Amino acid sequence: MNESSQMLQQIIDALEDHTVITDSNGDILYANTSWEKFCLENNGIMERASVGTNYLDVLSKSQMVVEHRAFQSIVDGSIEEFTMEYPCHSEIETRWFRMTARALTINEATTGLIIRHRDISTENMLKMETENFLESITDAFYTLDAEFRFVHLNTVAMKQLNKPLERLIGQNIWKVYPETIGTDIYTNYIESMEDRKPRNFDTFYLPAQKWYSMHLHPSRDGGLTVYFQDITFRKSFETELKQYAYFDELTNLPNRRWMIERIEAAISDGTKCAILYMDIDGFKNINDLYGHVKGDVLLSKVGEKLMRAVEGHGKIGRIGGDEFLVFVKDKSMFELEILARQILSIFSKPIAIDEYFSFSVSVSIGISRFPENSSDLHELMSYADTSMYRAKKLRGNQFRFYESEMTKELSRRIHIENELAKDLKERGVYFHYQPQIDYTTRHLVGFEVLSRWNHPSLGPISPLEFIEIAEESGNILKLTHHLMAEVFSNMTRWKKQFQFTKPVSINVTPYLLSQRTFFDDFFDLLERYEIEPSMIELEITEDTEIVASEETLANMRLCKDKGIRIAIDDFGTGYSMLKSLSYFPVNKIKIDRYFINQIGKDPIIESIIKSIVDFSYNLDCQLVAEGVETYEEAEFLAANGCSVHQGFYLEAPLDALEFEEKYIVKTQVGEV
Repeated sequence: MNESSQMLQQIIDALEDHTVITDSNGDILYANTSWEKFCLENNGIMERASVGTNYLDVLSKSQMVVEHRAFQSIVDGSIEEFTMEYPCHSEIETRWFRMTARALTINEATTGLIIRHRDISTENMLKMETENFLESITDAFYTLDAEFRFVHLNTVAMKQLNKPLERLIGQNIWKVYPETIGTDIYTNYIESMEDRKPRNFDTFYLPAQKWYSMHLHPSRDGGLTVYFQDITFRKSFETELKQYAYFDELTNLPNRRWMIERIEAAISDGTKCAILYMDIDGFKNINDLYGHVKGDVLLSKVGEKLMRAVEGHGKIGRIGGDEFLVFVKDKSMFELEILARQILSIFSKPIAIDEYFSFSVSVSIGISRFPENSSDLHELMSYADTSMYRAKKLRGNQFRFYESEMTKELSRRIHIENELAKDLKERGVYFHYQPQIDYTTRHLVGFEVLSRWNHPSLGPISPLEFIEIAEESGNILKLTHHLMAEVFSNMTRWKKQFQFTKPVSINVTPYLLSQRTFFDDFFDLLERYEIEPSMIELEITEDTEIVASEETLANMRLCKDKGIRIAIDDFGTGYSMLKSLSYFPVNKIKIDRYFINQIGKDPIIESIIKSIVDFSYNLDCQLVAEGVETYEEAEFLAANGCSVHQGFYLEAPLDALEFEEKYIVKTQVGEV
């Protein structure tokens, strides 16, 4: 290598760029140390990139067509220089290079190329990070000088501002957009320009009917850089989210969360206030009998009526299911009583669901007060709920203020509810059997099974109390299953040992009548204990609307098809069943004890009893008188065509052993 060649080699070795020099044919004449080192570190084949290798051939074999053509163009003088950026990533890092190729006169006889590859990874990374940062914080931006004149805008900003560039550059923003003067946009711009501090705020721009997120940054030249984004969609979503978070979707009334926050604020401020907690009586039955669609319409209608009734007095919200809450401030007990009665009065007439359907409903209201009853929100809610249940016991459209002794009642109720969830037999639930006897022959016709409860710690609990709690707590299916399983077990044994096949009457609530799961369980028990369907009689109360509920009607028809008998309990106390009887004939009518107890006291009632007897015969129904307690009652009934009696006069309810010994085991089976 001559002296000039050595000098040229030293010059390119001093370069950090990976550099080679080729002749006009593409043969590599010189390669610097950086080039060779890079090739070795990246598994390069030195023979393909070292001195003597034809670089154009390497490009061709690597199918680098663009680079090959560019180098040829430089050699033939078509272009002076070729530059391109390309990735060359290793297994451990992301890398970018910039390749530059220019013509080089090596000596008087030789013209070639100098090709340099520079690592621009750091440069590219900073560039991409900057671009990504700007992209992430804004969609549009513009700059203003110290006189609030537009200096620069990007394309997105022009679209948002809805004006071309030439109408903005050099113009004062307040002259172009005078409607912003006096708004929070104007205030923030002026303050940021004066104190040289950044500002971030959301604003509604009325002319465009849009929300914008604004970011102001004072610049070194005395002006402002403004980044802004259209956040109208986000604001709309936030509004919908707030509506969802604080308002009931069905009624559009405030929900529990909204109401709780207002009550908490009043308590925190020491403002005298009261809670009126209300519940629609029997709503669960409406849902079960008529379906959730009609139930939802009813709730919506009730919400509308309550809103009108409470307007000007306080706030009304729906806090779940069929429960509504009224929150009022600074009301005396007298004023609260007036408001409660005003609310109750709106339910004096049926509520129309549509042009064909209407419901007669009532509500029960419980009232608690701050600070008289408690200063704790959860206690106030609990006390209002407790007094509402006390009002509910008064049967329809009633209200009650909270009294301290109600807490004991609530505690007892919760205790009973918890006990119903446990092993019922272990907790003292048992059953009595009350005979139904033909008064003229003294023969046993059938018997009714009655639930009883002698609790280990509470003692005897009335069926009226625990059956109601079982229904409201969702334990009625469990209780009825327990009853049927025990009774069917006894009946199977009685049939096998004594050939006893008298029918049993079982009370079924309106809720269970609409539940197919109950009937699936019921039919399964009949099959398991090998009970003939004709030995079963289901007693349903007169307020059960068979025809109005498709589910109930279908279940009743299924029972009839299987041979299971249907009896109407407490007949005469209502009118709803009269309509159903024409569509759905029943097997038995039981005259309510209220009428029986008026025999010898009220001639009108006696006339009604006679009419019921005639009515049952015309329908070809069996007839049973409930609650027969005196000789006079029994004689009157028998004389007027009702000979089958159930009551203490002929026989009190008996436990299973007593019933078995008296009516099954003894030789006078079927006779008193």
